[in-house]
Amino acid sequence: MLSNRSDAAGSGGVVPTESSNGSGSRPFRVAPIDPWTYRSLAYVLLAFPLGIAYLVAITVGFSMTVGLSLTLLGPIALVATLLSVVALAWLDGALTRGLLAIDVTPSLPPTDDGLVPFLKRLVLGRETWLGAAYLGWKILLGIVGFVALVVGVSLATSLLVTPLVYGTDLVVSVGVGDPITIGTLPRALGAATGGLLVGLGTLYLANLLGRVSAVVAASLLEGRDET
Repeated sequence: MLSNRSDAAGSGGVVPTESSNGSGSRPFRVAPIDPWTYRSLAYVLLAFPLGIAYLVAITVGFSMTVGLSLTLLGPIALVATLLSVVALAWLDGALTRGLLAIDVTPSLPPTDDGLVPFLKRLVLGRETWLGAAYLGWKILLGIVGFVALVVGVSLATSLLVTPLVYGTDLVVSVGVGDPITIGTLPRALGAATGGLLVGLGTLYLANLLGRVSAVVAASLLEGRDET
């Protein structure tokens, strides 16, 4: 289970711990100076290559299952695909636990009752399909989060260095409106101020994505007993 602290972000939501000693995180308002924010930033950036790998693995697995569905290899392909889904979800859950320092324990179908009950649980069990949903979330996080954070970091960095490189040849485009020529010191300082605000916003976004990721991991990967 994830720990809940009433002082986190002022709302009593899910709180990541900064270390294994159980120390609580700072409130959301101080995200830019919270070391956990930079863990979250690394986590979201890492989600991009992992998400692509998950997408390829799942697509190939289910494509093979469909292609072999009319042969004796169809059930084997299905079991292999579902095993890969469960394994990837478990491994990613362990990574999430380590990198975000949250107390979440990924679950696996039990093997104590023999092969047939295991295969039945693998095909019909909640662990498998919640794991598939979790991998879908990581694919979405990897694409959307990566683009948002990379754009934010790149734009903030470009604007922050303008006081050092401004001149009549420096033209900045922020994606909306016409490009701006920064040829004077006041404009360069204004651009740097904008870059600072963009950088702060990017750090708040990284912190928020990490918190959301913690909630999703706890909801989809936490072990549950089935009746």
